[in-house]
Amino acid sequence: MRELHRRHPHSLSPNALAVAGWVAFIAAGLLFLAIAWNVGGRTVLTELDAEIADWLHARATPALTAFFLVLTHMHSLAAIGGYSVVFAALLARLGERYWILTLALAVGGSMVLNVLLKNVYERARPRFEEPLVELATYSFPSGHTAAAVAFYGVLAAFLVSRFYDPRARAACVAFGIAMVALVAFSRIYLGAHYLSDVLAAACSGTVWLVLCLAAGHSLVRRTLKRRWIALGAAALAALVGAIVLPLEDWSARLEEALAAMGFAQGLALFVAVQTVATLMLVPAWVFPLVAGAVFGVAWGFFAAMAGSIVSALLAFLLTRTVLRGLVSRAARRNELFKAVDAAVAKDGFKVMALVRLSPVLPSGMKSYFLGLTRARLVEYAGASALAMLPGVFLKVYVGAAGRGALTEGGVLNWTLFAAGVGATVALTVLLGRKARRVLECH
Repeated sequence: MRELHRRHPHSLSPNALAVAGWVAFIAAGLLFLAIAWNVGGRTVLTELDAEIADWLHARATPALTAFFLVLTHMHSLAAIGGYSVVFAALLARLGERYWILTLALAVGGSMVLNVLLKNVYERARPRFEEPLVELATYSFPSGHTAAAVAFYGVLAAFLVSRFYDPRARAACVAFGIAMVALVAFSRIYLGAHYLSDVLAAACSGTVWLVLCLAAGHSLVRRTLKRRWIALGAAALAALVGAIVLPLEDWSARLEEALAAMGFAQGLALFVAVQTVATLMLVPAWVFPLVAGAVFGVAWGFFAAMAGSIVSALLAFLLTRTVLRGLVSRAARRNELFKAVDAAVAKDGFKVMALVRLSPVLPSGMKSYFLGLTRARLVEYAGASALAMLPGVFLKVYVGAAGRGALTEGGVLNWTLFAAGVGATVALTVLLGRKARRVLECH
């Protein structure tokens, strides 16, 4: 251990870490919401859960039952807590205080989150005439699995950070995944949980683990800035969505309300709400997703584009008139704005389009800041409208495809949804890099 402590390995690529973290965060979060929606709506997934539980229970053997009972008791919440204390003591001896904080947040937070989700969904556990285990608590999601994801995830990440050899790093990750898989299967085999319970726990645990590892990494690097705060806000939004979405088909209720007031009035109301919310710096990516889910691809794209363009123009004009002093004070504290201002002065249309396309700033803030530049209104409007097209379309498509996947199911619907999410993430990453290179050149 002392030898490992003296020989710190080379740091993993920051870009690779960021990409891996975002992919895991988004994929696990979306999968959790999909499972939660199906469990809350008692769709075909719950029937599959019951069939798998019955099939495994009918094929239980004394030897396997004894093995999985030992394994599951070794990964109870109390046992995981004990392992965490021992691991924390070792980390303290190595002087790794940030890893101790990461471990405490990951394991403790995952347990709290799991209790919250259990009481929200209140799903009963599997029932058999001759049960292998009997528990009185709720079933969804699995606490054992979520705690295992947190503990073994932090352990694997710590070990990966200490080794040079890629094979050793891969072995650490494989060990963590294998242990989580064994714990999850033991819960299904023993009849304590359904398949969807352990899958949802693995997803919610992964989302929380990524947040904790990101926070710990940023503390070590002293880069805990707004992007990590935004990531935490996204996790909170995902949690709220996980709690609210399964309780009722919100999109169907919204469609009913829009139908009652007329389709044209509904579109106008949506555009007005999007415009006001974006001006108030509410994350703009939410509205194309909702538009796609409620109005479909064609009308959803029209509504989302209209709201995006109107809000962008209003923010630009407000900065040029009544809000110039306030926005100027905010811009002076933002180093990125100085680069944007200089770049717009040299190549206005191209730079404004790239800034609008990329995630270098929140959408509403871009509009306000660009109002401080020397760009002409017509040039700004054209660059903004052209740049918004691909991103808005992809998000609208994801919203429409996501609703189809959640309500209708099927491999094709889920494939289309996954393709849309992948295209959106790829576009965001590529354009973000391009925009940063252009700003650095100016």
